[in-house]
Amino acid sequence: MFSTKSQLRKRTPENGTDRENYLSLLVDEYLNSSSLDAKCQVLANLANFAYDPINYCFIRDVGALDIFLYVLKNESNDKLVNFACGGISNLCLDPLNTTYILDSGILNLVPRLLKSGNTDIVASTLSIIIQIHNSLGKPELFNTYLKILKLNIKKSKMLSNRFPYIAMNNKNYQKICKLHTSTFNSVSFKAGDKIRIQKTLTQKDLDTFSNLTSDHNHLHKNNGNKRPIVHGALLNGLVAGLIGTHLPGPGTILVSQTMKFPNKCFVGEKLTISVELVDVRKILKVKFFCVVEEEKKVVFEGEAKLILAKDC
Repeated sequence: MFSTKSQLRKRTPENGTDRENYLSLLVDEYLNSSSLDAKCQVLANLANFAYDPINYCFIRDVGALDIFLYVLKNESNDKLVNFACGGISNLCLDPLNTTYILDSGILNLVPRLLKSGNTDIVASTLSIIIQIHNSLGKPELFNTYLKILKLNIKKSKMLSNRFPYIAMNNKNYQKICKLHTSTFNSVSFKAGDKIRIQKTLTQKDLDTFSNLTSDHNHLHKNNGNKRPIVHGALLNGLVAGLIGTHLPGPGTILVSQTMKFPNKCFVGEKLTISVELVDVRKILKVKFFCVVEEEKKVVFEGEAKLILAKDC
């Protein structure tokens, strides 16, 4: 869900770091880090912030958009490129960002990105094209890049059940659908669709989350012989990230949620976070789990009811 300025003020403690400064710190961390894992984590965070329109101007001002563009032009690592594509895809909803992105020469990069073996990169690139098409009103632009995908039938099939939802928020959705019917089949979500990732949370992750939320409970700190416990809300955020970016994906809005924490989750434990679609109607239903696989320990589980933005 999107934020307002008043909500940001309420969530920022009196002596806390405001949103613009926090994003600036993330940019500095990316620029000064030599660790690929750290760069991936920072870029993923920046891409998530790009989802909320209230952050658009901050992301431009602190140079995060320039980092996304630099990565697409100069980096070959799929993870970095994927996060950069996702961030730019979100930012293209803003006309000022779209103009800036076009001036950077991004259209010259699109053919290479569409030929990527990573379907997440291809899907995000298509989303970028859709948003630019929406701004420029040039269907020939969209058709040109679809021809590239037609050369790879296997990739087209893999994307066929994702592409319609990338376009869900687009006001020219029906027009765009007609452009891709020769390449993509209109496949709906189906019960049983799953997505999962693995992640290991560090003390730095907890400290960052504590500073952002003002939750400085000592249980989340390194306290002698006791291992720090991961915030329940942070686990919920990891699940929200999967729901909002992968399944069902961008445009998903939370209606209601039930959750429980059967066991404690400690810093350093390798988590498997999974989301499964269990009911497909106007209101979608998913179930989710966070599990420490080594111990077969469930630390977070629940269900959520969702709607897609087009139904609002």
